[in-house]
Amino acid sequence: MKGEKLIEAIASADESTLRAVLRGLCAEREVEQLVGKHLYEVNKLNAAKGGNSGSKRKATSPVHICIQCGQAFEEDDNKKECRYHSEEMEFDENSSTWYDWDENCHGEMDSEENRRNPDLLGGFVHPCCDKRADESEGCKLGYHRAVDGKRGKFDVDDSADEEDDGEDKEEDGEEQEANE
Repeated sequence: MKGEKLIEAIASADESTLRAVLRGLCAEREVEQLVGKHLYEVNKLNAAKGGNSGSKRKATSPVHICIQCGQAFEEDDNKKECRYHSEEMEFDENSSTWYDWDENCHGEMDSEENRRNPDLLGGFVHPCCDKRADESEGCKLGYHRAVDGKRGKFDVDDSADEEDDGEDKEEDGEEQEANE
């Protein structure tokens, strides 16, 4: 599988090679924004752990970016605090977002570009909870997930995830707020 080989190549690459690849990828505006977002998340995690975002991390648990919610998390400190949607958002042709939209002028309404545009998320809904994409954080609460470099699979199983019904959850005697 191609993904597995890429993950292995990243894991074995030296720091200067990875930096060069990142700089090259950042020539694409969308990739630049995504890299910036991920760096922000890792720096935020470091700051929360008492580290300095400008310095190198101490050798601890590996840090990953969650593929469901985009937050950074440490492998050994993966708490049930990932909020995500279980289904891909769908185009809502009846949304007021599209009332003045002219496809001849603005292009196709249901495009990947529009799905990533924060100003147009109101034109899409998450079918898992029937909420507009611009109004809803994840309706599911579960563990963060990252691509596992050796197997190319998720690092936790689906049985850990549950629907968020908006009520407080209790786990291992500790109360968790579903809306956090």
